[in-house]
Amino acid sequence: MSSSGGVCIWLTGPSGAGKSTLTAELVPMLEAAGLTVSVLDVMPAVMAKQPLERSSRGKLLRKAFVAARIADHGGAAICVTVSARDEVRRDARAMVGPDRFVEVLVRAPRDVTVTRKAAREKRPPLRKRIKAVLRPARRVIASARGRSDHWHTGTEDLAIDSSAQTPAEGARAVFRLLEERGFVSPRSESSSSYSAT
Repeated sequence: MSSSGGVCIWLTGPSGAGKSTLTAELVPMLEAAGLTVSVLDVMPAVMAKQPLERSSRGKLLRKAFVAARIADHGGAAICVTVSARDEVRRDARAMVGPDRFVEVLVRAPRDVTVTRKAAREKRPPLRKRIKAVLRPARRVIASARGRSDHWHTGTEDLAIDSSAQTPAEGARAVFRLLEERGFVSPRSESSSSYSAT
């Protein structure tokens, strides 16, 4: 645990895996434990992917920079990201500090994530509809070049299958890991409304 007590919880996983839903369960648990929590999910335009950026790397590292500053001051930053590539997650961990970076992979089967996304999304903007049409062709090109859409795993501190665990169960698993790492004080089972049942 860092001397400041701050922590960055980096939630990674496909869109529709349940990261934001888990976050909604986790925030009140952390606040009840006395932490000041900042959620870095949808970012303002100044921190979003810029027109000339070819990937989301810059946006993700800007998010990591803000998370590091929050952790510097003893707060808890929850970064809700896709961040499929392990190299950008490693860079984020290095920027925040490995002793106060907790990477949580939230995943679910593809059919589950697709159904969830369809249920929550309104008609997407034109640029996203165009990208969706072009995506199969881009995948064929990437495959021909030896690249794939495979999710880079192996760097996570905790993996949660949101199709097998409820959001509350997932949040409790994250909370327990933070307890083990010393970022929150161990709770008395009798005094906590968030104890596992």
